[in-house]
Amino acid sequence: MAKQNDRPTLATVAARAGVSIKTASRVLNGEKHVAASTAVKVETAAEELGFRLNSTARRLRAGGRSPYIGVVLSDAGDAFQARAFAAVEAELAAVDLRPVVTVVGDDPDREEAFLDECLANDLTGIIVIRAHPEAAETYARAASAPGTRIVSLDPAVDSPGIGIVAGDDREAGRLAAEQLLAHGHMALGVIGDQSPSLITTRRLQGIQDAVAGRRGVGWRAYMREDAHDEASAKNVVAAWLGSRSAPGALITLSATLTQGAIDACRRLGEWPALVGIDDFPTAELLDVTVVDRNVESFAAEAVRRLRAGAEPSGAGVEPSAAGAGGGRLGEGNGPIAAETMGHCRVDDSVPDFDNALCVIARGSGEEPPDTR
Repeated sequence: MAKQNDRPTLATVAARAGVSIKTASRVLNGEKHVAASTAVKVETAAEELGFRLNSTARRLRAGGRSPYIGVVLSDAGDAFQARAFAAVEAELAAVDLRPVVTVVGDDPDREEAFLDECLANDLTGIIVIRAHPEAAETYARAASAPGTRIVSLDPAVDSPGIGIVAGDDREAGRLAAEQLLAHGHMALGVIGDQSPSLITTRRLQGIQDAVAGRRGVGWRAYMREDAHDEASAKNVVAAWLGSRSAPGALITLSATLTQGAIDACRRLGEWPALVGIDDFPTAELLDVTVVDRNVESFAAEAVRRLRAGAEPSGAGVEPSAAGAGGGRLGEGNGPIAAETMGHCRVDDSVPDFDNALCVIARGSGEEPPDTR
């Protein structure tokens, strides 16, 4: 009889039922042509011993791959990453795959160790939602391993063998700035992340595109790239609102920074016009205008590509040279169609993949300069 702390095996089940290991295996794997009385004995023995088949091991022995997918986030508290992970998890469940998650924070070594573990355990693939800014080389090495499948929603993780499913961040920055310029704002405070993020860089480029050629528009004097969380964003905005030379409108380059800015406005009772990039759960309740995308569609495309195998570098929704639209498969601009809600840009050359960027106008980004 197995000891209390021993894990039951197929052999112990067979011994308890009085059958061969092969017969016990046939019963527990649901194979036909086994006598009903024998099947009852094996099933009863397995239940009494608490035995469960290792479905992963069985799949691997049969030549299949692990049902597990490595998923990488840099910040579990970031609203975009949380939304993206929930969507990815739902898409994986629909095809009988399960995520194994790591949150790397500010530790690129932890990210490298996680990738090594994924490869060592023959996981079916890896989906990167957001990576550490210094981890691109680590992913390049991982992608070079035979049979490795990596798909990334982070455009900075770009190497041969990695599929990129990333939005047009340059266009997002341009839409945010144009929303405020259209309502008469000339002094734009821009709050970004201190990290050397490609996403931040592209969003800043988009803002620059929007103000290019416009006289009297100021934004560089108000640009802050040292806000990396809610607390630091709140401090930046509070300092601005308390000064005589405060900007008349704000652009926040991530949902986390938007939430920090709103907290500062709420505490001081001052509400300058504000447009944030990426939506978050309470934005509608707080009447916050945002530039957003269909996260569920991105997740579905990432899982589709993972199952099909990693595509060549650049096979994503990459910004064009002018930053005015979303291309795919490295082709630059695709056909652009205007949507009815807000200002949207849609690449409708790609069926069933909604990579639209929309300004969701809820009030904060539509305040004229003279209301403050």
